[in-house]
Amino acid sequence: MIDHLEIKQPTTRNAKNTFLQIEKAAIKMFYENGYHGTTVNNITSQAGVAAGTFYLYFPSKLALYKHILSVLSHNIRKHIAEKVSKKTSRYEKEREGIRAFIEYARDYPEMYNIIWESLYIDRALFKDYYESFALRYVKGLEKAKENNEVRNLDSETVAYVLMGITNFVGLKVVFDLGQKNDDMEMIIDTVMTILEKGLFK
Repeated sequence: MIDHLEIKQPTTRNAKNTFLQIEKAAIKMFYENGYHGTTVNNITSQAGVAAGTFYLYFPSKLALYKHILSVLSHNIRKHIAEKVSKKTSRYEKEREGIRAFIEYARDYPEMYNIIWESLYIDRALFKDYYESFALRYVKGLEKAKENNEVRNLDSETVAYVLMGITNFVGLKVVFDLGQKNDDMEMIIDTVMTILEKGLFK
């Protein structure tokens, strides 16, 4: 997703704090104004650092955006992995994974804006983000097939179906689309019933 050689990682405590201030400020600015509506000066002003300080760590606004996209991807996967790690069956993992994703999206609603804007910044970033996510999903589904927990279907297609469901159910909750968005259990139960028993009679 990103050549980390572009980024100069901080080594001292003060430098790490400054680096995180810039990162946090950029997330806020990208969320509120969009990537193209945000300048480096906007970011440094929000972070409370000198403009020149930005370039000690990031060669460009795009490099910072790529870094943030990478951080978001890592944090989402880590959050989900931690939540599902104690579950044993694929059914339980799927249920807990949906819950974990929605909880993360609810706590960090800016993720949708930042991730999906990559489609308009550099389509390759958008493609890479979802392909890399799907690859990890496929591994779990293949193992579930070996254990005879799921039907013998194309795992890649199934991965995108499940990602799509989770993404849009997350949108429903985060942006309060429609009704009953406070009833998390009902929403997850509905999704899992469809996955377990199908939709059509």
